[in-house]
Amino acid sequence: NMGYWDPMSCHFYRWGQPPPGISSWTKMRLGWLEPSKVKVVNPREQTEVMLGALEDGSSETLAVKVPLSTTTYYLIENRQPIGPDRVLPQHGVLIMYADDKVAECRRGQAPVKLVDANPSVPHLEGAAFDVGKTDTYRDGPNRIEIKVAEKVGTSYRIVVGPATR
Repeated sequence: NMGYWDPMSCHFYRWGQPPPGISSWTKMRLGWLEPSKVKVVNPREQTEVMLGALEDGSSETLAVKVPLSTTTYYLIENRQPIGPDRVLPQHGVLIMYADDKVAECRRGQAPVKLVDANPSVPHLEGAAFDVGKTDTYRDGPNRIEIKVAEKVGTSYRIVVGPATR
């Protein structure tokens, strides 16, 4: 469900190297991500957010939460080669779908699933969204669009709002 992007899912990306850093979802569950660093946006209003690298704790926003219902939401994070995140399949913006009603991975259900930016690359290794590559995710049923608009240093300008198509 998270592949090589969280050691709770895979342990490590390459044999003999340390595990990757943990996802914002795992950090939130463990209480390791300050709530003030998680920007909650209304999916019915267009909102721009500068999203800092998850392992760079100095950034104002380290994760973006897009509520869909009282228990489901998208969680967006920026993974850059900083600290433990040096050991990842690639770097860029990850979009996760979370469902707090699901307690653990069983029978095809999971509390969090990574949206795959490039499903043609196996094992979620192409899951990161990036400018000039796969930069837009559209959720048709929920009429939401998440766009990676610009990279500034190790941060990304993300635009979340109603789908334009």
